[in-house]
Amino acid sequence: MIARIQNIDFVGKWKTWFTFSGIFLAVGLVTIALGNLNFGLDFQGGSQFTATNAQNQISEGELREALPPDIRQDAQIQSLGQNGFDVRTPVVSEGEASDIRDAMSGALEAEISATSISPSFGEQIRNDALGAVAASLLVIILFITLRYEFIFALAAMAALTHDIVVTVGIYAIVGREVSLVTVVAVLTILGYSVYDTIIVFDRIRENTPEVGYNRRRFNEMVNQSIRQVVRRSIYTTISTLIPVTALLIFGVSTLADFAFALLVGIAAGAYSSIFIASPVLALLKTWQSKRAKAAEERERTSETAS
Repeated sequence: MIARIQNIDFVGKWKTWFTFSGIFLAVGLVTIALGNLNFGLDFQGGSQFTATNAQNQISEGELREALPPDIRQDAQIQSLGQNGFDVRTPVVSEGEASDIRDAMSGALEAEISATSISPSFGEQIRNDALGAVAASLLVIILFITLRYEFIFALAAMAALTHDIVVTVGIYAIVGREVSLVTVVAVLTILGYSVYDTIIVFDRIRENTPEVGYNRRRFNEMVNQSIRQVVRRSIYTTISTLIPVTALLIFGVSTLADFAFALLVGIAAGAYSSIFIASPVLALLKTWQSKRAKAAEERERTSETAS
């Protein structure tokens, strides 16, 4: 398999890679636009009641019937294994919260904990989370620009945007809840994806001729640079995904959500660093060269005219 990958024309077949990614991105964006992104309590506000160590084994339907009548229709009930339930409602008053706790305690004979977040506070958390992601992207752009040059930063940003949209899009498709844990996972994905991309960029910079630019020669050099690191990238990704998959399968609900985001994001990051960032860099280099030649041509024309 590794031998076959090393024979791939990574740059020359950029239309194939971009089409493949474009399908995932389009489906994810359409799903998000249709409002299927499931924001959790942290972002949209509401009340959450968690039952643990339940003595009575009842179904979600029976628990819903046990809730106060004015709460039943709006409540979201999720089973937490064999002896627990999670019930989420819009923000309720202290009296309504007490009625819900009593109803759940009586039906389940369980310990009930309650958490409430106002919609305004949830909106503030959402804005802060978006700000954290945006700040991370700006720092990454600055670092790569200083370490290499601006077109490298643009190529890396294309890959990072790809990873974020794919991860959030798959969240929307499968209906998983987006919480603060998801934001932490996205920031972790950004770090992993940048690390993978920098490995490729470092090799490209080492192999780049000091003088002159030729498109065919540069594209072949990018291909050769990828082939030199692709084995390491694949093995690193597989080694990382093994414990993440175990965490997804055997972890509790919160850890499983975190692991799911990592699983999708790390896989997308490993793909984008090779099949998105590098071809984008080659295309930007071609555009930069054509722009420089056009500027030189204009300058020569101006000098001739004068």
